[in-house]
Amino acid sequence: MDGVSRAAIEHYLGEVEPIRLGVNALLDGADPILAAHAAGRIDNRVAARRMGELERRFAGYAVRIAAVDPPDARLRALNVPYAETYVLEDAYLSALANGLAEGKLDALPHTQDSQRAAIIRWRTALTVLAQRVRAPLPGDLQQAGRGEIAPSPGGS
Repeated sequence: MDGVSRAAIEHYLGEVEPIRLGVNALLDGADPILAAHAAGRIDNRVAARRMGELERRFAGYAVRIAAVDPPDARLRALNVPYAETYVLEDAYLSALANGLAEGKLDALPHTQDSQRAAIIRWRTALTVLAQRVRAPLPGDLQQAGRGEIAPSPGGS
């Protein structure tokens, strides 16, 4: 994976970072919905509607990350599996919204482990490439793949 330029990495991050940060902020909105549902402050219908709205907004981010097409083949190779994590998250959020509507949260897909592994591989490979050309990375990049990936039905 030698030969990726600093400019290519910076350009790639310029495309990816607004998406990654937008997703982080959007997903922060899931826990309050789920906590309110778990506490009985909102019913299944309201929780499902709110989670469905969140999922539809998330789907826009999934399209945006899939559309990232760096001219460098090595960065493209990093982005494809990273973009797949968005597909998995979208599927989870959709199943969560449907589960809330039906009052059945015991059959949600288990995507968190594969998402976490893919994100860590992405973060690690990107860090190696950036270090080789001394490209700066976002300060919070090392947090990618840590902590909760998918919102917990219990709202925690």
